[in-house]
Amino acid sequence: MKANTKKLMDCSSRVVTLAAETDGTRGSEQAKGVLEKRCRPRPPSTLERSAALSYADIGFFFVFVFFLAMMFRIGVHLHALSQTRLDNPTLSFQITISLSLIGSLYAIIRLRHGRGVWKLLGWFWPSRIHLVAALVSGIGLGIGVDIIAHVTISTTHVIHFWNLILLDAWLGPFIEESLFRGCLLPVVSRTTGPTIGIAATAVLFATLHLISTLVQWLCFATTGIAFGWIRVKSGSTAASTLMHAAYNATLFFCQAL
Repeated sequence: MKANTKKLMDCSSRVVTLAAETDGTRGSEQAKGVLEKRCRPRPPSTLERSAALSYADIGFFFVFVFFLAMMFRIGVHLHALSQTRLDNPTLSFQITISLSLIGSLYAIIRLRHGRGVWKLLGWFWPSRIHLVAALVSGIGLGIGVDIIAHVTISTTHVIHFWNLILLDAWLGPFIEESLFRGCLLPVVSRTTGPTIGIAATAVLFATLHLISTLVQWLCFATTGIAFGWIRVKSGSTAASTLMHAAYNATLFFCQAL
């Protein structure tokens, strides 16, 4: 903000100086118009609301995830938890873990940056056109990935209604988008630019999922790029979350047919 103010003051001085040195009122007005056009500040980035976030916030979150994983391993070693339950978690257990993850992310940003956590994470209502684009693109991605899955992978999935509603269409997209597109993408983009930032977060997004084939990894990476694209275009994590939720719901419904 200070840099922009200083730039505008310098531009104003140049305008006045050139206008004084130019003969005639008409020439002065023309020179003033040219310089004011050149000195006009660039519009703010769609990721500007997340400018306060940093790699430290991301690091603290992954420290919490590591601590949580270690607690599970210790619990299994002490026979306080069963490995079977961890491999096949109940719905309530998954919801508890999901809430602890989003709660930790919220607490870290709140302690480090104060209020306005959701605004820092890009949570605001996007424009209507971006909402429509997110919904349509999410459905299209789900159909496309389902076609690829039928051609390359002969698997079937049993859909549990509450798992779909609570995890795949709500908590899952909400948590993943808040972290990857709400927190990580703006920080990386500030260093590398939005294009590389979208690609880098998509690669990490795909790598951190449990996958068994290269095709599955490529599907995750592609959808991650799409989620990042709508996040940058709309400036809203809500848009990428809607696309993510629509993708998950469409994919599971297609696989149920």
